[in-house]
Amino acid sequence: MIERIVTALEPRIRAPKNLTEADARKFKREQLLRGSQTLELISLEAAYIDNEAITPPNWQEHITEAIQHADMVFVEYFPPELEKIMPYLNELGEFSRNIVDVYSTIAAIAHEIGRPVAVADIANRPLYEAYHFGLYPVIGAAAVASARLGTSLGKAGFIAGEAFITSVAYQSSQRKGTYSVVPNSLEHFTPSANDARRALTARGIAQTSQTLPPDTSLAYIAAPAHVNRVKAMLTEPKTVADSAKAVAYKRLVGLDRSTRIYQPTETGWELVSKTPIR
Repeated sequence: MIERIVTALEPRIRAPKNLTEADARKFKREQLLRGSQTLELISLEAAYIDNEAITPPNWQEHITEAIQHADMVFVEYFPPELEKIMPYLNELGEFSRNIVDVYSTIAAIAHEIGRPVAVADIANRPLYEAYHFGLYPVIGAAAVASARLGTSLGKAGFIAGEAFITSVAYQSSQRKGTYSVVPNSLEHFTPSANDARRALTARGIAQTSQTLPPDTSLAYIAAPAHVNRVKAMLTEPKTVADSAKAVAYKRLVGLDRSTRIYQPTETGWELVSKTPIR
């Protein structure tokens, strides 16, 4: 059954206890009231698009309805943009093909209805994968280099680096934190490329909403793991660790930290604005 929840801004939103990964992956529609604006969150797993236990057969009808009620649609992936930057994406295996197929369908629905599409995802360039897989070896090397200093500061740097890597290894093996569909407090202290994606997307949505009229309706369509975190980032107060990570993410060189807005045209899509995410 499709859940439809209207949630006012709350000081803290936590994942329900005993929520399984299978349940967390299910298609879901929620609404957040942000002042006089409405943000509809649509959780959609492209990898499980043919699994009726996760995604209802009429998912396209739900997407169409959500887009019809929205003035602007934020998406996790926008194939018309990706095809220009990574034309080989469709050849990288079934997972990538599912993403291209599902989000091409979403783009086509938005085009037919005439809604602008916005995307703030930083995973639209190959360099993102280098950050995704290369961050932890770099931190490990920095920890070893710190240890060689032989000073108290060097030892502290080594301990902090090793603690970070141990935490990441634990989260990865146990599918917790940033590696789980269900949010976990561990990820507040674990910087990662995935976390950067979510933080910058949440900031892009918040920043864009500030430029729109009071009664605007927005929609955000993404995988549940992203929707869950973006929702929390838009509603929960930031911790000191979150603020520290945000500063670091602003210094990720070579990634497209911007909100791109595309307007449908007779022949396709036109990029009408590109706003840096602050």
